[in-house]
Amino acid sequence: MSSVTMQAPETTATFRTPEEVAPELGMTKTELRRYCRESGHCTRLSKNRIMLHQDDIEKLILWVRERNAGAAEQETEHDPFA
Repeated sequence: MSSVTMQAPETTATFRTPEEVAPELGMTKTELRRYCRESGHCTRLSKNRIMLHQDDIEKLILWVRERNAGAAEQETEHDPFA
């Protein structure tokens, strides 16, 4: 007799909550929710809940990096006579 082992299917959710994603990105869930609202990079599901797909996460990371790069440029430009 051959023994067949059944493996449980991996459960990878298509949409994830900010609570699940925030620690992976090194930020709090509140920061992540705020960034989602500001950038618009999220998916709204039932009752207008913020949920994140992998595409949303990648776009959000790029948005944060561009946003921070713009802030750094503004800091370096200062008035020497101020």
